Amino acid sequence: MKQKILMRSEYDYFNSASTRWRDMDTLGHINHTVYLGLLETKHKEFIDHLHGSNEHEFGLHSTAAGLLASMKVMYIKQVHHPAELEIGYRITRVGSKSYDVHQGIFVKGDNAPSFQSIHTFVMFNFVDQKSIPVGEHIKKNLREVK
Repeated sequence: MKQKILMRSEYDYFNSASTRWRDMDTLGHINHTVYLGLLETKHKEFIDHLHGSNEHEFGLHSTAAGLLASMKVMYIKQVHHPAELEIGYRITRVGSKSYDVHQGIFVKGDNAPSFQSIHTFVMFNFVDQKSIPVGEHIKKNLREVK
Protein backbone atom coordinates (compact mmCIF):
# COMPACT_ATOMS: atom_id res chain seq x y z
CA MET A 1 0.00 0.00 0.00
CA LYS A 2 1.33 3.42 -0.96
CA GLN A 3 1.88 5.85 1.90
CA LYS A 4 -0.36 8.92 1.56
CA ILE A 5 1.42 12.25 1.89
CA LEU A 6 -0.43 14.38 4.44
CA MET A 7 -0.50 18.17 4.16
CA ARG A 8 -0.04 20.52 7.12
CA SER A 9 -3.79 20.87 7.79
CA GLU A 10 -4.11 17.09 8.23
CA TYR A 11 -1.95 16.96 11.37
CA ASP A 12 -3.30 17.38 14.91
CA TYR A 13 -0.32 18.61 16.95
CA PHE A 14 2.87 20.52 16.08
CA ASN A 15 6.19 21.33 17.70
CA SER A 16 9.20 23.09 16.20
CA ALA A 17 12.93 22.66 15.64
CA SER A 18 15.77 24.51 13.94
CA THR A 19 18.46 23.11 11.68
CA ARG A 20 22.09 23.38 12.69
CA TRP A 21 25.19 23.93 10.56
CA ARG A 22 26.37 20.41 11.35
CA ASP A 23 23.08 18.93 10.01
CA MET A 24 24.20 19.52 6.40
CA ASP A 25 25.79 16.84 4.28
CA THR A 26 28.39 17.31 1.54
CA LEU A 27 25.63 18.08 -0.98
CA GLY A 28 24.53 21.09 1.09
CA HIS A 29 21.17 19.79 2.25
CA ILE A 30 20.01 18.36 5.57
CA ASN A 31 21.34 14.82 5.99
CA HIS A 32 18.70 12.08 5.96
CA THR A 33 19.63 10.87 9.45
CA VAL A 34 18.88 14.27 10.99
CA TYR A 35 15.12 13.85 10.45
CA LEU A 36 14.97 10.73 12.61
CA GLY A 37 17.05 12.41 15.31
CA LEU A 38 14.64 15.36 15.36
CA LEU A 39 11.66 13.02 15.71
CA GLU A 40 13.34 11.19 18.58
CA THR A 41 14.23 14.44 20.33
CA LYS A 42 10.77 15.98 19.94
CA HIS A 43 8.72 12.82 20.63
CA LYS A 44 8.42 13.47 24.39
CA GLU A 45 6.65 16.79 23.71
CA PHE A 46 4.04 14.87 21.69
CA ILE A 47 3.62 12.27 24.44
CA ASP A 48 3.26 15.06 27.04
CA HIS A 49 0.54 16.56 24.83
CA LEU A 50 -1.32 13.23 24.69
CA HIS A 51 -1.14 12.81 28.47
CA GLY A 52 -2.02 16.43 29.14
CA SER A 53 1.06 16.78 31.37
CA ASN A 54 4.71 15.80 31.73
CA GLU A 55 4.15 13.90 34.97
CA HIS A 56 4.19 10.34 33.57
CA GLU A 57 7.10 7.93 34.03
CA PHE A 58 9.51 7.29 31.16
CA GLY A 59 12.34 4.82 30.85
CA LEU A 60 12.92 1.48 32.52
CA HIS A 61 10.56 2.33 35.41
CA SER A 62 7.61 3.02 33.12
CA THR A 63 4.59 0.74 33.38
CA ALA A 64 2.97 2.14 30.21
CA ALA A 65 5.10 3.52 27.37
CA GLY A 66 5.20 3.19 23.61
CA LEU A 67 8.12 1.07 22.44
CA LEU A 68 9.14 1.74 18.81
CA ALA A 69 8.52 -1.43 16.79
CA SER A 70 8.88 -0.20 13.19
CA MET A 71 9.08 2.88 11.02
CA LYS A 72 8.43 3.71 7.40
CA VAL A 73 10.04 6.91 6.12
CA MET A 74 9.65 8.99 2.99
CA TYR A 75 12.07 11.71 1.95
CA ILE A 76 10.00 14.09 -0.17
CA LYS A 77 12.11 17.19 -0.85
CA GLN A 78 15.45 18.68 0.14
CA VAL A 79 15.87 21.10 3.03
CA HIS A 80 18.82 23.48 3.30
CA HIS A 81 20.34 25.10 6.38
CA PRO A 82 19.32 27.41 7.96
CA ALA A 83 15.67 26.38 8.26
CA GLU A 84 12.94 26.60 10.86
CA LEU A 85 11.06 23.31 10.91
CA GLU A 86 7.64 22.30 12.22
CA ILE A 87 6.84 18.68 13.06
CA GLY A 88 3.25 17.49 12.73
CA TYR A 89 1.84 14.44 14.53
CA ARG A 90 -1.33 12.41 14.04
CA ILE A 91 -2.36 9.02 15.42
CA THR A 92 -3.69 7.14 12.39
CA ARG A 93 -4.18 3.58 13.65
CA VAL A 94 -4.88 1.98 17.02
CA GLY A 95 -4.79 -1.76 17.60
CA SER A 96 -5.21 -3.68 20.83
CA LYS A 97 -1.54 -3.28 21.88
CA SER A 98 -0.01 -1.02 19.22
CA TYR A 99 -0.64 2.27 17.44
CA ASP A 100 0.74 4.27 14.49
CA VAL A 101 1.88 7.88 14.58
CA HIS A 102 2.04 9.67 11.24
CA GLN A 103 4.69 12.45 11.39
CA GLY A 104 5.52 15.16 8.88
CA ILE A 105 8.41 17.61 8.95
CA PHE A 106 7.67 20.92 7.27
CA VAL A 107 9.82 23.94 6.52
CA LYS A 108 8.04 26.75 8.38
CA GLY A 109 5.36 28.20 6.12
CA ASP A 110 5.22 25.25 3.70
CA ASN A 111 1.97 23.29 3.37
CA ALA A 112 3.63 20.16 1.96
CA PRO A 113 6.09 18.13 4.07
CA SER A 114 9.77 17.66 3.26
CA PHE A 115 9.82 14.37 5.18
CA GLN A 116 7.15 12.00 6.43
CA SER A 117 7.14 8.86 8.55
CA ILE A 118 4.82 6.35 10.12
CA HIS A 119 6.10 4.98 13.43
CA THR A 120 4.45 1.93 15.00
CA PHE A 121 4.64 1.77 18.77
CA VAL A 122 3.82 -1.22 20.98
CA MET A 123 2.54 -0.33 24.43
CA PHE A 124 4.94 -1.85 26.93
CA ASN A 125 5.32 -2.27 30.67
CA PHE A 126 9.07 -2.07 31.30
CA VAL A 127 8.77 -3.18 34.93
CA ASP A 128 6.95 -6.43 34.04
CA GLN A 129 8.64 -6.72 30.61
CA LYS A 130 5.44 -7.35 28.65
CA SER A 131 3.18 -5.67 26.12
CA ILE A 132 -0.02 -4.10 27.41
CA PRO A 133 -3.25 -2.70 25.90
CA VAL A 134 -3.25 0.75 24.31
CA GLY A 135 -4.45 3.41 26.75
CA GLU A 136 -7.48 5.65 26.36
CA HIS A 137 -5.31 8.77 25.91
CA ILE A 138 -4.06 7.20 22.66
CA LYS A 139 -7.47 5.90 21.51
CA LYS A 140 -9.21 9.23 21.97
CA ASN A 141 -6.66 10.92 19.64
CA LEU A 142 -7.14 8.46 16.76
CA ARG A 143 -7.89 10.02 13.37
CA GLU A 144 -7.53 7.48 10.58
CA VAL A 145 -6.25 8.42 7.12
CA LYS A 146 -8.94 8.08 4.46
